[in-house]
Amino acid sequence: MGNERSSGRERPLECTVVQPLSDMGFMWKTGKILLRVGVVAGAIKISLDNDIWSLRTEKGSDLYEKLKKYIVPGTIVYREKLPSVGDVGAEVGGRWNNGVNAVFSAVENAPSSLNTVANGLINNKN
Repeated sequence: MGNERSSGRERPLECTVVQPLSDMGFMWKTGKILLRVGVVAGAIKISLDNDIWSLRTEKGSDLYEKLKKYIVPGTIVYREKLPSVGDVGAEVGGRWNNGVNAVFSAVENAPSSLNTVANGLINNKN
């Protein structure tokens, strides 16, 4: 090695990149799968705790009465607070029209606005 002559050209250093074992794509996919498994396991646990899978009809009847008493009224109250379809359509249409008017007014005023800005820049140079 020490006796070799230099040819004047040096070889570039070679470098290898090692990928880490914990790739973020792997972690993301694993997290999503674990979340899904957790949701399903939680739903099964709640259904088992409330004896939904029981063959005793009186238990199912009691659970249905609780559902009607506590859950269903909340959904009805929430539904009554929602705006009607006609109101939503009018609101969306009005906002759309305002957006279209704003765009075309900007396009219409663009030449005079650019002229004002250009004159301001020219006057600042002097």
